[in-house]
Amino acid sequence: MFSKLNNLYWFIRYTRNNSVKRKYYRYVEKEKKRLIELGVDKECLRLHCRSLSNSRNMHAEESYQGYRSNCSACR
Repeated sequence: MFSKLNNLYWFIRYTRNNSVKRKYYRYVEKEKKRLIELGVDKECLRLHCRSLSNSRNMHAEESYQGYRSNCSACR
């Protein structure tokens, strides 16, 4: 379900051109709106995007995994 977001955040992390980054952030925003309309938990989506935006942020990954293990809608 989050594979498109994973790809978009990969492009954001490894692109140096700011205008290209802005373009991909717009794509991310559209994809997040689409997922929310499908019924994805907003907090789970927020934490997942937070962990994708900076792969070195271990606290973001831990909080996402912790929330996902406790949330019945994310399973």
